[in-house]
Amino acid sequence: MTVQSMPVHSTVLLETVIVKVVDQHGKEYSARALLDSASMCNFMTKKLANTLNLRRRKIEISVSGIGESTKHIKSKLTATIRSDMYPYSTSLEFLILKRPTVNLPTVPIDTSTWRIPKVTLADPRFHVPSDIDMVVGGETYHELHTGNKVSIGEDLPYLIETVFGWTVSGRTSVNTPNTPQVCHLTTVDRNLENALQKFWELETVEQCSPLSTEEKRCEEIYATTTTRDSSGRYVVRLPLTLDPLIPLGESRSIAERRFLSLEKRLERDPTTKEAYCRFINEYANLSHMKRISDPVDDTKAHCYLPHHPVFKNTSSTTKLRVVFDASCKTSSGYSMYNKQLVGPTVQQDLLSIVMRFRTHPIAIVADIEKMYRQILLHPDDRSYQRILWRSSPAEPIATYELQTVTYGFASAPFLSTCTLQKVAQDEGKKYPVAAKVAVEDFYIDDLLSGAVDIQSAIRLRRELSTMLLSAGLPLRKWASNNPAVLSDLDPEYLANSPYHELQEPQSVSTLGLVWQPTSDSMRFNVQLPLPAQILTKRKIMSYIARIFDPLGLVGPIITVVKLFMQKLWSLKTDSGDPYEWDRPLPQRLENDWRQLHSTLDSICNITVPRFVSQSSATSVQLHFFCDASEKAYGACCYVRSESTTGISIQLLTAKSKVAPLSCVQTVARLELCAAVLSSNLYKKVVSSVSLSTDAYF
Repeated sequence: MTVQSMPVHSTVLLETVIVKVVDQHGKEYSARALLDSASMCNFMTKKLANTLNLRRRKIEISVSGIGESTKHIKSKLTATIRSDMYPYSTSLEFLILKRPTVNLPTVPIDTSTWRIPKVTLADPRFHVPSDIDMVVGGETYHELHTGNKVSIGEDLPYLIETVFGWTVSGRTSVNTPNTPQVCHLTTVDRNLENALQKFWELETVEQCSPLSTEEKRCEEIYATTTTRDSSGRYVVRLPLTLDPLIPLGESRSIAERRFLSLEKRLERDPTTKEAYCRFINEYANLSHMKRISDPVDDTKAHCYLPHHPVFKNTSSTTKLRVVFDASCKTSSGYSMYNKQLVGPTVQQDLLSIVMRFRTHPIAIVADIEKMYRQILLHPDDRSYQRILWRSSPAEPIATYELQTVTYGFASAPFLSTCTLQKVAQDEGKKYPVAAKVAVEDFYIDDLLSGAVDIQSAIRLRRELSTMLLSAGLPLRKWASNNPAVLSDLDPEYLANSPYHELQEPQSVSTLGLVWQPTSDSMRFNVQLPLPAQILTKRKIMSYIARIFDPLGLVGPIITVVKLFMQKLWSLKTDSGDPYEWDRPLPQRLENDWRQLHSTLDSICNITVPRFVSQSSATSVQLHFFCDASEKAYGACCYVRSESTTGISIQLLTAKSKVAPLSCVQTVARLELCAAVLSSNLYKKVVSSVSLSTDAYF
């Protein structure tokens, strides 16, 4: 935003630098960046993002600025920036905006009389107004500075040394009166951002995108370094970046400070301490971590990880889980998270898995017990997983190394799911049916599969159990819509709950989609708190993000919710500015939301059959429909099956979108959009389900 509060003939130079940005092919581009300690986020222009052509991820968040002004962000990407002057490189997440800020400086600066020492300037044209391609925020702001500062002269700005060279920043005089000034302050609610991102991901028909260079590198590391020990367990290497400019610094001191703080907290809460100690002791007893004898060798590459508890009150087993913080930065400014490659998603998307789950007459579910911890980490990489622990303040602090894949690591989901597929690849000839299921029907560690009859389901269960157990991956919490499928299993291997809830990866909460084996039906577990006394955009978005419907079974309700979201984004103040994120809503919208909110709990009362066909069907057809109105458009797929007992018609899946407000849209154009959506849905369905069908539009 611009203000006119500064004195006439005065302006402030902000820190601008020239950086190198790397595209997906490793080619470098020069970009002009603003270093902004007042921003919680990093930003990139849409123009630069298009040039880099890096993989983008869809998001739906708002960032708040000076005066609580807000800006809606729809996409982000991860890019690597480098310095030509120092051996410095880092990967950062950037939110994409058409224009993050105005040209800087806002007016030309006459520097002809300045006595600038002979130093390498980070931006040689710092005094000439020009575009800003990127904003690098407070996340890395301080690690970019060396601490050196030099005064140019009285009433002149300072030279400040950074890893990109010397920046020029501070107050100076200009010959132009009424110079506009630029103020930056950006904040974002990350928890809400993540929840909304998941909401929009589920509302999208996912399309395949090419792998990035880093993702290909991650797959190459796994393929060339993964081995199997004498017990059959897989031993994997951490996919570490090859970039020597991302070093790990000293980490023990911060891990020790955080452990001592945790210890004081546990001493004040005996119940939590008992659960925490039990969890750590189990880790040690299962040989998932090993104590390192003193003196500990810290000369080799290593990293100490702080740890803390998270709680899951809805769990039927572990209420407390210890999480190891790989995102904690070392003294170099880089964390163990920065040092790893994330890796691509190797499993099929959730929509495909759940749709296929609905096509089996006999359904079976299970999950892999302690999946991450069943995969061994190569001994050479275990020094990156050191923790500090003692069960009592009276004992000396001991050093342990985690021996297995650790949740909380950037690469953990890739390593675990890739190992599951590696088992299928290695054992495919011996267990062909189980291998296919392992590749197609797992969502992280959750099995959602089935068979055409009881005997086939039993064979699948036994074959899958044997195959995975050979790699040290035991299946537990079995459930089926037909008890005969599980009749020979020990009760300890059966699910303790009468329903099965899908779990988020590495999380302590369920996604909210529930299957009840006894009735063979699906329902929703939407837990909405009562609406707050004062409703704001932030509050309402937090409620909406709790609704989980990957199949689109409650599409009409979701569409109404999306239309309300659209009202929120288009809401303006009396002066025409965007409505602030935390400003109380107008009474009319507040009343509308309270009325809508009061009906959302009814989603939990909706049940739909899991099986969309008939066991003895003689004919199965897929029927696709699409339509549009002035406000929204959508597409859906029904399964029509015929048998000697009659005709069954069940909704398989549906997707909807609201009409954009950015320009005038005719119903005819939106109907065309609906047809495209239906075509995409058709491709997704026919590639996911195995029904022998005819398709009709």
